[in-house]
Amino acid sequence: MFCTVLNYICLRILGVGPYEGDDNACPRARKWILDHGSATHIPSWGKTWLSILGLFDWSGTNPMPPEFWMLPSFMPMLPAKMWCYTRMVYMPMSYLYGKRFVGPVTPLIMQLREELFNEPFDQIKWKKVRHSCALEDVYYPHPLIQDLMWDSLYIITEPLLTRWPFNKLIRERALQVTMNHIHYEDENSRYITIGCVEKVLCMLACWVEDPNGICFKKHLARIPDYLWIAEDGLKMQVFGSQLWDCCFAVQALVASDLSLSEIGFALKNGHFYIKESQVKDNPSGDFKTMYRHVSKGSWTFSDQDHGWQTSDCTAEALKKLLDKRLIHLCSIILSISCFLIRVKMEDYLLGSLLEHKLGWSF
Repeated sequence: MFCTVLNYICLRILGVGPYEGDDNACPRARKWILDHGSATHIPSWGKTWLSILGLFDWSGTNPMPPEFWMLPSFMPMLPAKMWCYTRMVYMPMSYLYGKRFVGPVTPLIMQLREELFNEPFDQIKWKKVRHSCALEDVYYPHPLIQDLMWDSLYIITEPLLTRWPFNKLIRERALQVTMNHIHYEDENSRYITIGCVEKVLCMLACWVEDPNGICFKKHLARIPDYLWIAEDGLKMQVFGSQLWDCCFAVQALVASDLSLSEIGFALKNGHFYIKESQVKDNPSGDFKTMYRHVSKGSWTFSDQDHGWQTSDCTAEALKKLLDKRLIHLCSIILSISCFLIRVKMEDYLLGSLLEHKLGWSF
């Protein structure tokens, strides 16, 4: 349901009519959607995106309160205890949820409201579809405790936080705290963020905060990092794997029977990229309060701009730089002391994109 609904919407945005498309793509997709419960049965991420587009009501989504970013450290659902990709998705989502942001309702949005649901849009009982999900999308059923927590937030907490004086005393402060986290992550990844899902959400959150702001403009400048043209059109990659690929390519070349004259240039460039991709600094400021680890001296999955240290990528990079055969084959390789950053012993503790102490919320 998730992919079918979003792809259907994309086709319609690109100008394909409701009865058009290769192999009747739109009519077939719409029939499948309606036969499987309609767009009300899209999973939670889909409900969020449809709410942003104006094709869903925020009251039909389960709560993602930005107040989570203000919780004390002993709370089990503290974002610091979540896997980095999890918290980096829900960080901008919670901001957009707290804002109840909805884009312009255009004639196309009005048409889609008629096409994606089995009943009139204004007659849908949104609070009853919060837990609805097509069977094809249920990879793991919600445990009862999860639904009870969502229901408690929905029935008790949200009505309070969206009304005066709590909307002024708590909700607005929580939104600012959440946006501070978004800006911090943006700046420390040079606006690449940590992946394509997080990139577009953080960029949208920055636009909602200030459409003419410098943060949104910096996000725009890094969009090309994700886009590329293939033989069959424009594509968006999940993330770059430059360092990871480079390490194994160098390893394969060194293990081959090829002569230095054949592979020397490639090895030289590979070594240069690995050396220059080493992270030179820790995240800025008091990074521990922003739920980040030391990263100075490590390597990332892609390049230095990314900033998120990864243990296996660091190990592979070090193997390429320390391998004696590589030193013999590549005359430009200097002593390890020339490119390893001198840091204190504890700064060599490299994370694997995961917090030390995982709560049950993980």
